[in-house]
Amino acid sequence: MPTVDAAAVNAAADARPLPSVVVHDSMAEAAATAAAETARLLADAAAERGVAHLVLTGGSGGAALAAALPAALAAVGLTSAHGLDRVHLWEGDERFVPADHPDRNDLQVTGLVAAGIPEANMHRLPGPEQVESVDAAAAALAEALREHGPANGRFDVVHVGLGPDAHVCSLFPGHPVAPTTGTDVIAVRDSPKPPPERVSFTFDVLHRARRVMVVAGGAGKTEAVAKGLAAPDVVAAPASCARGEATVWHLDRAAAAGVPD
Repeated sequence: MPTVDAAAVNAAADARPLPSVVVHDSMAEAAATAAAETARLLADAAAERGVAHLVLTGGSGGAALAAALPAALAAVGLTSAHGLDRVHLWEGDERFVPADHPDRNDLQVTGLVAAGIPEANMHRLPGPEQVESVDAAAAALAEALREHGPANGRFDVVHVGLGPDAHVCSLFPGHPVAPTTGTDVIAVRDSPKPPPERVSFTFDVLHRARRVMVVAGGAGKTEAVAKGLAAPDVVAAPASCARGEATVWHLDRAAAAGVPD
């Protein structure tokens, strides 16, 4: 049964290995390096298990990563002729707005679909033109996970953006549903950042992930970096609980000014 339990989320994050931090000269370099690392992990997963599952995110980091991924995938031999049909794409958070609305995060994957990932492997959240409520959309995504998601719920790579307030996915500081555990998908209402209705993966998903990656840049993220790399505190800084089996933060030099000593 889903419960809201901040202490449990903090404890689960604290049990994961500490994140490693890689500092780059620019946001573009951070995104390119993260994309190359992601492509290698997906190629390995496809070779070892026959399928690879990638969770993407929105925001500036997500946009930079999505732009770099097609070339990175091609560089490791994942192409439309070989292997891309084994890659499944998921959004870690999505806005409950109609398809093609400019607020949709899944608009960023156009280049990946064009590169050869089948549209059927892009597990898009239904919008209000398809289902009656954000709860129904969350239920549909949860059902898609059960039918098409990774074995044991362990995604190969999960990318999370970093908000200036240290939010990740649509899990915001102080929001009542952010510390939800016991379920993989939640509906989010009254988001402090528009649009107000969203659907998000939970920390349960992040904590099971084989690799969690954060890509962030700019002086506006310095404080969020400091909070996110501190001790887990899901209420004050959800980013501090964004830890998987391994976690890597790719930062430009401006954002890295917030890295704790």
